[in-house]
Amino acid sequence: MKKYAGIVLLAITAVVLMIFVSNNTFFYDNTGDAVIVKIKEIQNSFSHEENGPSQEIEEYYDQTITAVILDGENKGKHITLYNTYTDSGVNDERYYVGNKLMVSPNSSGDSGSILGRKRDFLVVLFFVLFSMLLLIVSGKHGAVILSSFIINIILLLIALKVYAANGQLLRVAACTMVIFTIVTLVFAGGFHRKTWIAILSTIVTAGLCWGIYIIARDTSWRIPYEMMDYIVNSKDLADLFLAGTMMGSLGAIMDVSISIAAGVSEVVDKTPGITVSALIKSIREMSYDIMGTMINVLFFTYLSGTLPILVIKIKNGYTLYHLVRFQLMFEIVCFLVGAIGIVLAIPVSGFLSALFYGGYSRIRRDDK
Repeated sequence: MKKYAGIVLLAITAVVLMIFVSNNTFFYDNTGDAVIVKIKEIQNSFSHEENGPSQEIEEYYDQTITAVILDGENKGKHITLYNTYTDSGVNDERYYVGNKLMVSPNSSGDSGSILGRKRDFLVVLFFVLFSMLLLIVSGKHGAVILSSFIINIILLLIALKVYAANGQLLRVAACTMVIFTIVTLVFAGGFHRKTWIAILSTIVTAGLCWGIYIIARDTSWRIPYEMMDYIVNSKDLADLFLAGTMMGSLGAIMDVSISIAAGVSEVVDKTPGITVSALIKSIREMSYDIMGTMINVLFFTYLSGTLPILVIKIKNGYTLYHLVRFQLMFEIVCFLVGAIGIVLAIPVSGFLSALFYGGYSRIRRDDK
């Protein structure tokens, strides 16, 4: 009965949250610098044609948009907006009636420039579905996982504010990675010896990957950081990419570390007199199941992140050389660093587990 009551309460909370997000325009800056509007009417018209990168004809269309301001001093006032979009949608977007937009109005308030769509409803919808499924499937353990996830988001926001204040990107990234590791693994595994072993293994492995990356970066040709997506005149592109790469590999390293630590702990507990060679063999058997899956998960994660941009660029005539040299290069480096971290995490976590979980007194040396 309690289980069904919890599910009903969860569903009611989700519905209330979605209604709130649909009507939260008062949370945005409606002082005149930016307002939220809802499109009421659109007039579409053909604009002109231009040659795209592949010398194919790209058609442009104009939109004359009539929208109503949803909040602030000019609530209810109509505003006229103009938008131009293309069929490919590489650098633009088509809008439809009912879309909510963030707009910077002009001094008179009867027109303005479009800043983008209001997308928080879709983000919150997926988060609510994720939370409900997690809590329904995993119960209390799911609540613990969700709590650690929310705490990590808060910590990330704090880290970004700290970086904005002092500009020490790599220091902030390193400290944040350590805190992420501690919070995630403590919430996932509790206050147990295997948890602390996994934390230490993750930090050591991440440090090794960091060092390998620095050596490889400083002894090879320069990566064209200025070609990264969404970069606008940043002065620390190399550090920014390094921080992102290490953050991306942290989750996989943590997963391998806790799996190996838990497996070695179980083996040593149930077989106190196990030999070193037998323990190494057990770790290898565990690693066979972990490495293949985790490396492929990492590959598909980075692939999914860059696939939409690749498809758009291929459609617009970009060559394979350009894609590999200036687009895929970043994902390839991130993937390889993460894959190295996965492989390194196995011997590091295995050694630390054998060393600290029970000590060598419980592991028999091989007969000569």
